[in-house]
Amino acid sequence: MPNRKHKLTRLPSLPTIAIEILQVFGDPDAPIQRVAEIVQADPAMVSKILKAANSSRFGLAREVADLRQAIALMGKAKITPIVLSFSLASESIEDEEHAAHFQRFWLRSFTQATAGEVLGQRFGPAVASEGFTVNLLAGIGQLALLKNGVEQYMGLVDRATEGETPLDELEQEAYGLTNKELSLEMLETSGLPDRCLEAIGGLLPDEEVTPSSEEAVALGKVARVADAFARFLCDSDPGIGMILVQERLKELNVDPELMNDIQTEIREKLAESASLFNIDPSSLPEPEELLEDAMDQLATFTQSMDESRSVPNELLAENGRLKQQVEDLVKQTSTDGLTGIANRAFFDRRLMELTQHCRRRESSMGVVVIDIDRFKSVNDTYGHQAGDHILKQVAQALEGVTRDDETIARYGGEEFCVLLEDAQLEGMTIVGERLRSAVERLPIVFEGQSIPITISVGIATGTPDSKDFGLRLFAEADAALYQAKQTGRNKVVVAAGDLTPGSQVDELQTTD
Repeated sequence: MPNRKHKLTRLPSLPTIAIEILQVFGDPDAPIQRVAEIVQADPAMVSKILKAANSSRFGLAREVADLRQAIALMGKAKITPIVLSFSLASESIEDEEHAAHFQRFWLRSFTQATAGEVLGQRFGPAVASEGFTVNLLAGIGQLALLKNGVEQYMGLVDRATEGETPLDELEQEAYGLTNKELSLEMLETSGLPDRCLEAIGGLLPDEEVTPSSEEAVALGKVARVADAFARFLCDSDPGIGMILVQERLKELNVDPELMNDIQTEIREKLAESASLFNIDPSSLPEPEELLEDAMDQLATFTQSMDESRSVPNELLAENGRLKQQVEDLVKQTSTDGLTGIANRAFFDRRLMELTQHCRRRESSMGVVVIDIDRFKSVNDTYGHQAGDHILKQVAQALEGVTRDDETIARYGGEEFCVLLEDAQLEGMTIVGERLRSAVERLPIVFEGQSIPITISVGIATGTPDSKDFGLRLFAEADAALYQAKQTGRNKVVVAAGDLTPGSQVDELQTTD
């Protein structure tokens, strides 16, 4: 792999102990005792190795107190990534002024390494150990660029996060190479085996790498998925990361539906490693929050695609194959499987978006909450298949009278919701009646039996004044729905008055 031209005044280097341990790792004839000789030169490292050997993360069958014994029991393949981790962890915290930035990128490197270990287990312990080592080293370029100048590099990171220019393009402009290219250049004379260099080289978008062995092929595939997992868990574009994880899991012949199980295992191993390697996995978003952020981002990208605006290169590559995957995923995760209309996840996202939109415009919005009357009794009388048939029919009827600027969704069970923009209080009874009467007129027949169905409707309107306004408005509409149920069903109840900060439903307008 040829050296690349760069604009750095000098090429960063690895810590001395990291270089020495890599030379041993890359030499199949090097005795494992050589590892002990390297580590013994650093008393602090000795203590850390023994602590790691006796931890739950790397625990041996019995407790050991002797360094040579610990190294002999663990073996060269397993001890190498431990020594590397400790040496790089110390690099990431030595700059106290900018420690938070270093720890952020150290966490990303360690997350990618842990993902490499978890994924490599599918090929056996050797690939698991090398998967950790390769993916740990794949991130040293970012740490090196930070050491070259924290303020300059963080400025690029902030620009990439806030704008549409990818970080690698900004790195190329500023330094003449990307952080991954820098990682590879730093390692090319380290003694790291060719199969490991090939795996790291395979992470470069324009790098043509021909694997030299079956082990190199497996390691390269593991590295690609591990890098995608790090992007999903740690970077500012989790939507792209999620799509790349699912796409690259297929290359490993792993079902993409196992993504959440793999993510859980990665998080568990990170938690076990936290105290040993100075990482804080609690700073990673929770899985539910991460998925929500990813789907919001992907939904935005699908709109950008339709409007021919700039979107990440990954989504436009390979004749739009990933683009289609994004659109399919957004549709799949936004649509209720039974009724075909939007689901609760989509409604929740749209509620937040509409709240922000109307808050900026200082315009009003409305929430309609709908519930099928006596649905449990229908299920008990006619069976659950009849219930499913009714849900489909009601959804179609509601969708048929919902206007283009309104959002209809199945919220859960027999409950539906509608979002309205520029919703005026005086027109809400008409809106509710439009929905109520559409269902009342339905000629529902199941297996030859006519089943009359009605709905109760609660509506609330208001002008957003805060981020959580949509949730408060939903609660008001839900309270109005309860009032409709309590006063006879098959009716519309509109919460009176425009919702203002701290206001409650004091009086209700009703219509039968």
